[in-house]
Amino acid sequence: MIAECDFYMNLYDDFINTRDDENDKILWKMHKILDLMKVTREKDPSGFMENGLRMIMVLNKNFRINSCDLSSLDLNETPPDKKEELKVILKREFI
Repeated sequence: MIAECDFYMNLYDDFINTRDDENDKILWKMHKILDLMKVTREKDPSGFMENGLRMIMVLNKNFRINSCDLSSLDLNETPPDKKEELKVILKREFI
């Protein structure tokens, strides 16, 4: 597995090479998401995949990290009443 630091260095270098061209940025984002998926595994206890996705989205300017993102909880550890609230929100959003 690639070192997290190496992944971020490559991420930034390739982002700079887009030279603020929107088409290049779209291609960069897609390639970096695919690269991240290739180097991480299904179970990622270190949070490398999640942090990598956040960094890609932040650099792409389509995502803002807020305090909820920084202190998220595993859905399996969420109390049943909160899970029901989440289901209602998701249904409203996607149906």
